Amino acid sequence: MLFSRARANTPERVVPTGTLKDLRPQDIRPSPYNPRRLFDREPLDELKRSIAQHGVLVPLTVYMPAGQSKHAILDGERRYKCCCELSEEGHDIRIPANVVDPPSTAANLLYMFSIHSLREQWELMPTALSLKAVMEELKETDVKTLAKLTGASEQQLERCMILLQFPERFQALSLLPDKNERVASNFWIEAHPVLSLCEEQMPEFVAECGGRDNITDRLVAKKRAGKIKSVIHFRRILEAFAFSREDPARLEAVKARLREYILNMDLETRMAFDEFVTEGRQTQTALNACTSFRQALDRYKLEYTVDQRQELVDALEQVR
Repeated sequence: MLFSRARANTPERVVPTGTLKDLRPQDIRPSPYNPRRLFDREPLDELKRSIAQHGVLVPLTVYMPAGQSKHAILDGERRYKCCCELSEEGHDIRIPANVVDPPSTAANLLYMFSIHSLREQWELMPTALSLKAVMEELKETDVKTLAKLTGASEQQLERCMILLQFPERFQALSLLPDKNERVASNFWIEAHPVLSLCEEQMPEFVAECGGRDNITDRLVAKKRAGKIKSVIHFRRILEAFAFSREDPARLEAVKARLREYILNMDLETRMAFDEFVTEGRQTQTALNACTSFRQALDRYKLEYTVDQRQELVDALEQVR
């Protein structure tokens, strides 16, 4: 459904009411502001078959930019791509389109965010780059304000902010057309705290490696070599450090293991850190048991106990 008025806190109407027309593929061009830049072949082919059989069932939303001869897309680029391919294959294609008044750049960006935040989760990196354009256009960086303006959740925007901290050459790896070569955005989000931990805990090692970006390159290579089975396993590194902060000797052992993990391409994440995590969890479980035991004894008011006192003393001696 089109927005006939802006959502709360937007400075203007996002997209006005339009007029329905039939257009040809050559009358339309893609939008430069579309957060969705990746179009994987399999779902595109499925949509293409549907359009070939039934036509375009949901009209595109387009506008005519000032001084241009082609309509720009606000919503419906996948449908447009399929229609272009069908037209090239000899099909007589007409595209129903709702033609609206040209929005401002800010309204255009906000509308794209609004429609995409209500749909399936797509690769996050293109969204992050579009968020960057929104922030630059509106000169706004506050997450709460951006969430109200774009319709995206604060959590999603915070994840986008993390992606924007990586250099462009790493961002480009999440935009590769081949999904088998593409580095998923979650990789960067999970790797980010590990890289920050390296800088905080091991600055000399980071310098020795030639900087944070070179360590990032090593982690990408390790991922592509299959030695990072899941990016969630990066959290084991953080957990190993968390369990070792109060034990200097243990902390140094974890640092040494992280150094080895980064330098040794064949060392898998769980193989490197599970021993620290397992031991840490066992220790924490024992500490929790001790705390619960002491709290239970306090509740029992044992200082007033007379019966079986010696048995209790003997039992407590065994605990001690």
